[in-house]
Amino acid sequence: MTNLAQRAITGSVIVAVILGCIYYGKASFIGLFMVVTALGLWEFYTMAERGGLTPQKRFGTIAGTGFFLISSMYIQHVLPQMDLLMIMPVLFLILVAELYRKAENPLINISITLSGIFYLSIPMVLLNYLAYPPAYGGGHNMEYNPNILLGFFFILWTNDSCAYAVGKTFGKTKLFESVSPKKTWEGSLGGAFFSLLLAYFMVHAFPELHRFNWMVVAGLIVLFGNLGDLIQSKFKRSVNVKDSGTILPGHGGILDRFDGVYLAAPFVFAYIQYLK
Repeated sequence: MTNLAQRAITGSVIVAVILGCIYYGKASFIGLFMVVTALGLWEFYTMAERGGLTPQKRFGTIAGTGFFLISSMYIQHVLPQMDLLMIMPVLFLILVAELYRKAENPLINISITLSGIFYLSIPMVLLNYLAYPPAYGGGHNMEYNPNILLGFFFILWTNDSCAYAVGKTFGKTKLFESVSPKKTWEGSLGGAFFSLLLAYFMVHAFPELHRFNWMVVAGLIVLFGNLGDLIQSKFKRSVNVKDSGTILPGHGGILDRFDGVYLAAPFVFAYIQYLK
């Protein structure tokens, strides 16, 4: 099987699973992104180890996944606010755990472990808020509604796919050659154009946001999704690896597929909250 065919099959499965879990309901959404969070954290700490660092790989993965699970269940109205307090002791146990390790540079180890949770778990948590769109006219929508989440991923995938296609066909001017030699300005602008075009018509399928707001959301996804991709490329280049993992044939690892989400989600979340 060629690499292109492998990428196409894996990509189709990824899209089907994500859309299916988001659309089906909050339980499947939490379950899917809990797995994504855990695998992403494991890959992140594994890359750090390849760079000569020694984060708390197992405990960091457990703590970061627990942070996502507890926070998500609270946001999705499954757990009461009091149970949210369980997160704090777990995170601070990372400092305590370093006492019982023989690894050098404890300050760096703790910092890398916590940075993984900050970089990967928090954006996944913030995706939960997109499932509760603003109630125009005041108040908060308390019912799970997947439409903004679905729109988020449609725009993100459109940007990635069209940037790749346009860049492959017309790309000549390097975007950030020292970090990602294959990315071009032509590809990036092509991805942005088609993403904004999709957002312009998105209101017909997902009226939870007005057309202007969908356009703003698309702009945020394009800008910060591309920056997230470049940041992940810089991480990989620093430890001399091509892909963050091998779990997704033809695509690499979880970090390779969700790099745009990690940086775009916080900014889209902030904008959506501004509308409430």
